[in-house]
Amino acid sequence: MNAYNVPFAGNTSMCREVFVKGERKLEFSIDGDMSLSQIMQKPVFRDELVEYIFSISKQLVSVIQNGLALEKVVWDTNYMYVRFSDFSIQLLYLPFESKFDKKDIGEFVKSILSGFVYAHTPAIECANQIVDYFNDHREFDAFHFNEFVSDLRASSQLLIIQGEKGKSKVLTSNDNNKEFAIHKAEEAARKAEEARMQAENEVKRQIEEAKYQAEVARQAEETRMKAEAARVEAEIWRQKVTAEAKDYEQTAVLTAQDMYSYQGNSDDSERLKAEEMFRNAEEERIRAEKVSSQYADEIRRAREQEMHAEEARMQAEFAARKNAEEAKRQADLAKLKAEEAKRLSEQPDEEPPTTLFSNRTLVTGSKPTLTRKTTGESVQINKQVFCIGKADQGVDYKVTGNKSISRRHAYITSINGTHYLRDNNSTNHTFLNGTQVYSNVDVAIPDNSVIRLSNEEFIFRINS
Repeated sequence: MNAYNVPFAGNTSMCREVFVKGERKLEFSIDGDMSLSQIMQKPVFRDELVEYIFSISKQLVSVIQNGLALEKVVWDTNYMYVRFSDFSIQLLYLPFESKFDKKDIGEFVKSILSGFVYAHTPAIECANQIVDYFNDHREFDAFHFNEFVSDLRASSQLLIIQGEKGKSKVLTSNDNNKEFAIHKAEEAARKAEEARMQAENEVKRQIEEAKYQAEVARQAEETRMKAEAARVEAEIWRQKVTAEAKDYEQTAVLTAQDMYSYQGNSDDSERLKAEEMFRNAEEERIRAEKVSSQYADEIRRAREQEMHAEEARMQAEFAARKNAEEAKRQADLAKLKAEEAKRLSEQPDEEPPTTLFSNRTLVTGSKPTLTRKTTGESVQINKQVFCIGKADQGVDYKVTGNKSISRRHAYITSINGTHYLRDNNSTNHTFLNGTQVYSNVDVAIPDNSVIRLSNEEFIFRINS
């Protein structure tokens, strides 16, 4: 055995080695009220079922992120214990070095669902959704499954909290309206902001396209004007050559008539010379007409190119104008959502309990510290749930001077002496020692770790 207690998020069970009649055995201490196999004998409600499955999926994600093997989890409902206070299931992990046979987790979850007694139709529909998920995803992906269950949990009417004495309890949606509304408003504002940025980028692209098409139209107009000038020049030349050809023809006729009148018996040299002049003039006229016709074709092509360029320019301008209007609409929507989120967050609370975890002050001997690398500023993490972000309210450490950080960007939680990092659906993500931390997934933080929120880095030290 390499270790007895293997920490992973959502699990509080403890393991130790004992000797019974000279034999080494493992003894587990589990914070649970009843085994899952016993729970399956009573009617289960929809949100209760979601909490059971979410607790399992959350622990599986943490097992993988901590480099542990899923095969070493005890996949037996008789050894999975449920805590009534928050509907969490405590999984047992066997700290053996030997490998175990691979388990089909999808089939195991489906077998659990088939063994439940359902209290109402929504619970049955929820179970069917989970079964359909595994039917559509033959290869089990713990991260994707956790996201799927988180989506089911988003519509839950339960809120799992811990009170002042660390005792967990469940609140109904009536007690959670404000926090839920703030979360929804923040999410809507973030999506509206993303849509606005996409629309603005599209407007910029369309404007550049319009500029390009305008330049093409300008070049086409210059080409047409040059072709028109060349055609006029060719037409003048053709007319000049035609006039010269007519002059040569008349001269040749008069010369031939004079020769026949006054020199009836003279040689034909003058006549041949006149005929040669006439042929040359005729050839020059034909060539001039061909050149003029060629320039006319070029002018026609230039005009067609100009028309196409002008049409493309008008289309680009129309698209840019349309996208500019959409960007403005998205900007107005994002502004309204942001104002709504701010209004909700600034409303005075009536002693609300901290969601998800207890927010008691840590009483351990040494408190971890978080040091901002850019400023050297240090702050002690003195709460079980420590929120970091840029919001004016609702955070334990406000990061100033960095707009890329979200209002409540991430949480550092402390459970049984182990510290975890959790991203809170931030826009620009959270990283631990260079590895991205998935949203709403707790990852254990080693000592002297580098935590990066967006582009802002912090040093996490347990003993400073």
